[in-house]
Amino acid sequence: MTRLVLVTAFMMLAVLERPSAQPVSVVGTWKLVSYDTQTADGTKTFPLGQDLAGLAIYLPNGRVSIQFMRRDRPRFQSGDAWRGTLEEERAAFEGFFSYAGRYTIDAARSVVTHHLEIASAPNYVGIDLVRTFSMSGNRLTLRTPQRQLAGQTSASTLVWERLD
Repeated sequence: MTRLVLVTAFMMLAVLERPSAQPVSVVGTWKLVSYDTQTADGTKTFPLGQDLAGLAIYLPNGRVSIQFMRRDRPRFQSGDAWRGTLEEERAAFEGFFSYAGRYTIDAARSVVTHHLEIASAPNYVGIDLVRTFSMSGNRLTLRTPQRQLAGQTSASTLVWERLD
């Protein structure tokens, strides 16, 4: 009996001391903390301003949904959520971005690819968005490669904080 207790104790210690082979997971709900872009010459901008909101939802089944927006988008004066002036509708579109689809992760390269099925920007439907990612504590950082955005070549950094 003493021998069984000792063997069990050693097995428990071996399991407790073994480092986890499980990679840190992106699965969960994340709120947007910051979003900025940087041009090749080092100029940093905030495409949606610094007062923004956003959610990223990664499901265990490989589905992703991302939305972010300026908090100061003007409301439609008509009161009708589907009918604004051309200026109001333009501000609403330019101040909001969203997409959803599937995602895959290449943990060895720290790359997540979002395979878009729907998107607020029509040109994004059906494309893959490749992002490098890093995690630190309850923060997830996604970085885009250099690409054309708002008339200039830049790379973006989005920092997310885990909600659950």
